[in-house]
This record gives sequence, structure tokens and C-alpha cells, in this order.
Amino acid sequence: MTDIQREAPNNCEAEQALLGALLVNNDAFARVSAFLRPEHFHEGLHRRIFEEIGRHIAAGKSVDPVIIKPFLPANEKVGDMNVAQYLAKLAAGTVTVINANDYGQSIFDLYQRRQLIGIGEGMAAQAYDAPIETSGNQIAGEYSEKLATIQADSPKHEGPGTAKATVARMMERNKAKADMPTVAFPLEQLREVMNGHMEVGNLYGLLSGSGEGKTSLLMQIIDHAVMNGHPVLMLSYDQSPDQCINQIVSQRTGIENTRIRAMTLMDHEQERYYETLFAMSDLPLEIRKCSARDDGTVQIAGYVRRFIKTYRGRFDKHPLITLDHVRKVKPRSDRDHEGRIAGEINGVCKELAGEHGAAWLSLNQRSSAGAKRKNPRPIDSDLYGGEQAREDYDGMFYLYRPWKYWQAQLATADDERQERDVDARFTRGNWTEDQAEIGALKVRFGNPTIRRRLRFEAEYTRYVSMRAAAQPELFEGAL
Repeated sequence: MTDIQREAPNNCEAEQALLGALLVNNDAFARVSAFLRPEHFHEGLHRRIFEEIGRHIAAGKSVDPVIIKPFLPANEKVGDMNVAQYLAKLAAGTVTVINANDYGQSIFDLYQRRQLIGIGEGMAAQAYDAPIETSGNQIAGEYSEKLATIQADSPKHEGPGTAKATVARMMERNKAKADMPTVAFPLEQLREVMNGHMEVGNLYGLLSGSGEGKTSLLMQIIDHAVMNGHPVLMLSYDQSPDQCINQIVSQRTGIENTRIRAMTLMDHEQERYYETLFAMSDLPLEIRKCSARDDGTVQIAGYVRRFIKTYRGRFDKHPLITLDHVRKVKPRSDRDHEGRIAGEINGVCKELAGEHGAAWLSLNQRSSAGAKRKNPRPIDSDLYGGEQAREDYDGMFYLYRPWKYWQAQLATADDERQERDVDARFTRGNWTEDQAEIGALKVRFGNPTIRRRLRFEAEYTRYVSMRAAAQPELFEGAL
């Protein structure tokens, strides 16, 4: 029989992921430094990289691929790459650092397994070759001590999700009488539908069809957040920064957006326009124009980290990150089905929200199939990725303009009888062209069946409350 050589347990991908996370966010080192040491890494180069990262951080210095490069062997090759190229690849391939502790735990566990293999092989060799005066009990005692050392060195996993850490955090917050940090909605109807505001660390979604004004509502949410001191990053696959800013200015000033775009303003309007622009220039707002051809989750993660680094310490409010919209994000694989693609995108967004202490709001454009139902009010299956995509959201609300679907169904009716049926379904709700409905598709707590109406002012592309006027009765069966 031949002796089959087996590879020692290791996970090169986990080592790469952890090192990449540390290079893009040095704060993550604190999550693993209590139990992880260079010798725990399987790859020699990884040991040296981790050692240099720790040495720089201990000296109070920041670390990135450029800073650390001179302290590593320049002539060492990793495949076809030199060390500098390899460091850059580690950092560029990092999507999130929220799993840094888990990567560290995995690396340490595999190190212990390699140690156990060595102990087992050593004990077997000694049992074969020990002199006659050495008893089996002595051999067992020697290796029992080594096993006990391994058990004693195991890291204590008391991460942010353990009961101990969670209770301590809750007690501290209650003692300080501190509320759960949130980013507030601009309209009370949104707060009522979602049973509160957007909590930090959570992923929220807005579902609506094309042309119903979801980006307009998003602009109001963004403007309200920055005006209250929250840094906001908008990842836009549709509109340019100029278009977004002009839309917010129109909403603020009450100057028609079409005239702002054409710059056909009267003197007093032009003065108000530039005053508003000047006031907005100091707000913590960044609008990043993304490309559906080039920008996937890795690029999005990079944009978020740069934004957080820019505004960290400058504002005491938690950030808001928005994505317009999910369907445009470049998938890792075009061959995957929609549910898997949406799940991957949503998962990364949620991890980034938790990692950076932000609230995240993603826009979803509903599928065209839902518009053809007799009752076209949005439901879970209208999401990009269907009901599977809904799982990652902590909250989801919809924006629905019945008039649009009413007219579309009338235009495609086969005969007068169908037209009467369409009219009968929609007139029951007393809808007018400028009205919209918001409702919840998912809330963590509270009543998920609450619906509210808003009025859309098309000339300013903004939504306003209808509370000042008598609100029509909302029938459960009304479209």
C-alpha cells in the first residue's frame, strides 16, 4: 500500500478576503487582532502581509496597498503578479468587511486543525518508537497538555450578534435613554405606512413602475435627510448629478422643473434658483453616476467606502445610502436567474449598511407583468427577483399611481363592456390623475396593511400631503 499525501487544511480564499478587508478598512483589524497572529496563516506571503498590517496599525499608522508595498519582498511572485499587483488585487476584490471576524475565525480554526494533525502524527510516531521505559500513560499525558493548550488558545466568539454583546448594547442604550438611530422620512404618511423611520443598519426598498415618480419621492427623502445633517450617497444608474440637483431645487423652490432645465426663468426666479443652489453646495450629498455596463457590487462597495471615509467624523448623524435602481446593477454572472442576482445585490447592500452604520434605500422598478393584472396594485412578485428578493429587506413600501393603469387598461380594452368593467373597478377608489398611494409590502413590526394617499405635483415633481383636504375613503377592494 502506498502512503497517500493529503493537503493540510487551509482556506486561501478566506485569508485573501480577510487581508483585502483589512487593507480597505483598517478598523476591521480590531475584530481579529485579539486572537489572530501571523503564524495562523497557511500561506507564507499572507503571514508577512498580516504582520506588516499589524505593525503599522500598532504604530498608529494607516495601511493600504501602496503604504505596505515597500515592507514586503519586491521580487516575490504570486503566479504572474508581483507583490504590488497582488496587494491591489486583494483590496479591489473586497466587497464588504462585515465578515472579517468570521474569516479570522475560519483561518484560526484551520490552523488548529493543522496543529492537531501534527500532534496526532507526533503521538503516533512516539507510540511506535518510544523506549520501553516510557509508558503509554506518559505519552498520553504529554499530548494531553498540548491538546489543552490548543483548547485554551481558542478565540472566545463574543461578536456583536451574541446575546452577551446584544444585551450590553441594549442596556447601554436604555441607560442613556437613547432611541434607535434612524433616518427620518419627509412625509408623515411614509412613517405611518412603515411604522417608523428608516433604522440604521437596515435595508429598505421602494417598488414602483416606470413613470410613477419613484425617483421624485427618492429626491424628497434625500433632501430631507441632508437637511437634517445626514450624509447621503446616491448611486444613480439613471440620472446625472445635474439632473438630480435640479430636481431637488424645483421641489424646494416651486419653480417648474421643465423651465429650470430650459433655463427660461424670470429674474426673481433665477435669483431664487441660484440662492438654493448655493445653499445646497455645502450639504453632505454625493451623487455618483453609475454605469450598468461596468458597475457591479464590487464597484458599489468601493464607492460607499470612499464616501464614508470622506465624511467620517465630519457629521454626527448616520449616513443614508440610496440606489436607483437594483435592476441596473451589473451582475457577477449574466447566466444567473433574477432571484439569485437580486439576492446577491441586496445581500451586499445590507452588509454594507451594517458595516458602515447606515440606512440603505434601494429603488425597484416593478415588472411589466404586474401592470396587466385587473388589480395592478404592487405585490411581492412584481419585485426584480420576485418574492425571493424580498427576503433581504427589513422594510419595503410601494408607490402606486392608479390613474396610469386605469388609462392603460382602457386603451387595451377589447370592447365597450370591458371598458365599463375597467371604469367600475377604478372609479370605486375615487382616484384622480394627480393622486398616488403608498403602502407596505414588508414591515418588521406593526400593521403591514396601512395605505395612505399623496398628491403628486407634476410641475415640481414632488409629493405632498393631502391631509389639509378631505381624503377619500380607502376601500380594501378599491384599486
